[in-house]
Amino acid sequence: MPGESHGDVPVAVPLQVAMEASALCNGHASTPTEPAKTLTCSECAKVATIVCGGCWTAGFCARDHQLTGWTKHRPKCRPWRVSSSPDLGRFMVATKDIAGGELLMEDAPLMMGPKMMTEPVCLGCYRPVDGDYNCKGCGFPLCSSDCEGTEDHEAECRAVQASGIHVKVSMFGEVNSMYECITPLRVLSLRDKNPSLWNKLMSLESNSDMREGTEVAAITQQTVVDIIHNRLQLEDEFGTEIIDKVLGILDTNAFEIRLPDSSILGVYQKASLLEHDCIPNTHRTFDADLNLVIRAAVPIKRGQHLTSCYTEPLSTTNGRQEHLRSTKYFTCSCKRCRDPTELKTFTSGIKCGDCVEKQEEAAKQKRAEEKEARGRGGTRGGKRGGVASRINKFQTGAQGESSSTSQVEEEKITGPWIVPQDPLSPSSNWVCLTCKSSTTDDYPERITSVMQEEAEELEETNPNIEACETFLEKWNSTFHPNHACFLNIKYVLLHLYGSEEGYELEELTPIHLTRKEELCQEVMKVADVIQPGISRLRGSVLYELYQAIFYKTRAMSMVGAIPAEQARKMAMEALTALKECARVLSYEPEVQPEGQLGLEAKEEIKMLQKWIKQEGWKY
Repeated sequence: MPGESHGDVPVAVPLQVAMEASALCNGHASTPTEPAKTLTCSECAKVATIVCGGCWTAGFCARDHQLTGWTKHRPKCRPWRVSSSPDLGRFMVATKDIAGGELLMEDAPLMMGPKMMTEPVCLGCYRPVDGDYNCKGCGFPLCSSDCEGTEDHEAECRAVQASGIHVKVSMFGEVNSMYECITPLRVLSLRDKNPSLWNKLMSLESNSDMREGTEVAAITQQTVVDIIHNRLQLEDEFGTEIIDKVLGILDTNAFEIRLPDSSILGVYQKASLLEHDCIPNTHRTFDADLNLVIRAAVPIKRGQHLTSCYTEPLSTTNGRQEHLRSTKYFTCSCKRCRDPTELKTFTSGIKCGDCVEKQEEAAKQKRAEEKEARGRGGTRGGKRGGVASRINKFQTGAQGESSSTSQVEEEKITGPWIVPQDPLSPSSNWVCLTCKSSTTDDYPERITSVMQEEAEELEETNPNIEACETFLEKWNSTFHPNHACFLNIKYVLLHLYGSEEGYELEELTPIHLTRKEELCQEVMKVADVIQPGISRLRGSVLYELYQAIFYKTRAMSMVGAIPAEQARKMAMEALTALKECARVLSYEPEVQPEGQLGLEAKEEIKMLQKWIKQEGWKY
C-alpha cells in the first residue's frame, strides 16, 4: 500500500487508486472519468489527493493533514459504511478490502439482562444461584449482598418493591417464568430514567407488524405482559403496545452473551446492522467488559456486505428458515439456502430408497457374476490372482486408500440424494438427484423429525461413544453422512474419543484414533464451507484433529508400524492443524473455553515441534 505509517495512523492511499478500486467494485472495468474535486481535504477543504487507508472514505490534500487530522478522524475511521435498501433496510458495506481477522468494530452494550428463558441467576452478576441469599428489597435470589445494590438490578427491584409483594423463588436449576419480564422491564425503565438511551433502543427494528399474531407474541402476552400488568401492577404506566414493541426489539436485535457460568442477552446498536447470512463473513466475540467485538472471519472485498449468522449453522435449511421466521421474522435467501445441495454439503440430504435398492441389486448381481467367473477360471488361477491382487494392494497401500477415499467423497456428492426442489419453500417437493423421481408427500419432513427427536434425546442424556455410534449406524441407510443431525452427533463423538472413561487419549488404539480423525475430517469439510475462516467450530475440531493424528503417529512410529517418511508427513499434518487451531482461537477471550483451548494450542505447538526435532525431522 502506498504511503508511510506513523504510529497508529493508517497509510495514505492515492485518490486515483481509491477511485479505480471503487469503479471496479461497482462493476466498471475502466478508469472513472469524474474529476477528483468531488472529494476535499477534511482539514482545509482543498482538493483531496489521498484518502485514509483505514476507511478509504476520508480525503486529505496531503499526508501532513492526514496526520494532524487523525485525532478528529479516528473515531469515524472504520472500514465500513451504513447503506440501505427497500428489501434489506439498513446494512453495512465494506469500504475497502479487509483482511481475515481484521477488527471491524467494538460495540458497547446499550443494555444487558438475563435471557427470557433462564434458570434462576443472580441479577447483578448473572451467576447461577441456589437461594442461599435473597435481595432484601425484592426477594429475588442473588449470589451475595455485593450484588444487592448494583445498577443492573435496580429496575426490577424497584418495581417489585412498589407492588408490595416480594418474589419467592423455590425451584433452582430449571427455567423460571418470573425471569422473562426482567430484561423487558429494564428496557421500559429507561424511558424515564435515561431518555437518550431509550430513544436509541426505540430506533432499532422491532418487526412489530410481522410479530403480531405469532405464537411467540401469544406466549409473551401470557407471561411478560401478564406479569408487568397484573403481578407488578404497571398497566397504567406501560401499555401492551409499548411492551410488545420492546419485546420485538429484543427478539430482533439481542445477542446472546456467553459468560463462564451462564448466558445473558445484550443489545448493541452498531452490530444490530449486521446483515444475516448462513455463511457469515464476520466473527463475533465479547471482551472482558462485554463489548461486542466484530472481526472479519474471512477476507472481505470492498463493496461486500458485512454479514453474521443469527441461527444455528449446523442445522438443515428447513430448520434454519423456521428458526429465522419465528425469532427474526424474515426468510433467508443466501446462497446456501437457495442451493438444494447447500453448496454440496447436503446437510439436509436424504437417501433415495429406490436408488439404494437398485444399487444393492446391481451389487448382488455383480458378486454373482464374479463368483461364476472365478468358477470358470479354475481354483488355482483364482487363488494366484487373489494373492497377486493382495500383494499389489499391500505395495500400493497409500494409493489404494486414496482412491477409496476419493470414491467415497465422490459418492457423497453424486450419490442417490433426495433434496428439496425449492429449498426456500417449506412445502417444496423433494427430488432425487440420480433417478429424478420426486416425492409430494411429507415423508422427508416426517423421517427427519423422527431422527431429530432421537438425536436430541441422545444429546440430552449424557451420550457415550457406543450410543452415538449406534445412532449413526441406525440412520446411515436413510440420511446423507453430512446431514445436520449426523454432524452434531459426530461433533459430540469426536470429543468423546479421548475423554470418555475407557477411551482416554493415551489409551486409544490406532483404530480408535483413526475413527476420531475420520470424524474430525468429516465435520471440518462441512465447517470449511458453512463457517469458513475464523470460527469456534473450526478451532475446536482442528484441535481434536491434531490430537488424533499426532497420537496415532506417535503410537505407530514407536512400534515401527509405519515408515519414517510417512510418520514425518503425518506429524506435519498434525502440526499444520494445531497451528491453524491456535490462529483461529487466538481471537477468543481467555475467559471462554475456546480462548483457553487456543492458549493450550500455542503451548502444544512448542511441544510438538520439540518432538518432531527429536525424531530428526525438520518442520
